[in-house]
Amino acid sequence: MAEIYGPKWTAGYGDNPNTGAALTWAKGLAGLTGEQLAAGIGGCITCADPWPPTLPEFRLRCLGVPAFAAVRADAGKRDGFTRLVWQYLDGHRYRLASSDMADRLLREAYDQAREHVMRGGALPEAPVAEIEHEVRVQVPASREQVQQHMAEIARELNMAGAAEAA
Repeated sequence: MAEIYGPKWTAGYGDNPNTGAALTWAKGLAGLTGEQLAAGIGGCITCADPWPPTLPEFRLRCLGVPAFAAVRADAGKRDGFTRLVWQYLDGHRYRLASSDMADRLLREAYDQAREHVMRGGALPEAPVAEIEHEVRVQVPASREQVQQHMAEIARELNMAGAAEAA
C-alpha cells in the first residue's frame, strides 16, 4: 500500500508491518483469500481516489463490493452484489417512489447488502436461464385500417351515422 499511496499511506498507518495499524489491518483482513486480497490491491491501483482506503473500504474492495453508483447503474442486475441489493429492496415501493425516495430506498438496500457481505454472507448465484418472452414489433396502422376499425366501433356502439361522417 505504501508503494501505491506513498507518504499518504505511511503518514496514516506507519511503515512497520509488525505494530499499530498493521496489526489491526491483519485482524480485519483475516480469513480473506489471496485472490480477494489481490482484488483489493487491484481496486486500489485502478481507483481514481488518490487517498488510501480505510480498513473497511479496503475489505469491501477485497470482497468485490461495487460503489453505490455502480449498483444504481446496473439496471440489468448482472452483478452478484447488485442482485443481492435487489433482494433487500421492495421493488414495488421503489417503482412507485419519487426519485429522491427511490434513491434512499436503494441506499438502504445497498447498506444492508454491504453489511451482509462484510459479515461473510454469500452473494446470490447467477440465474441459470432467462425467461423467454415474445418480442413484438409494432407497425402503425394504415389509414384504411383505422377507418375500418372506426366503422366497426361505431357499429358496436350503434353509431352508424357517426361512422358514415368519419
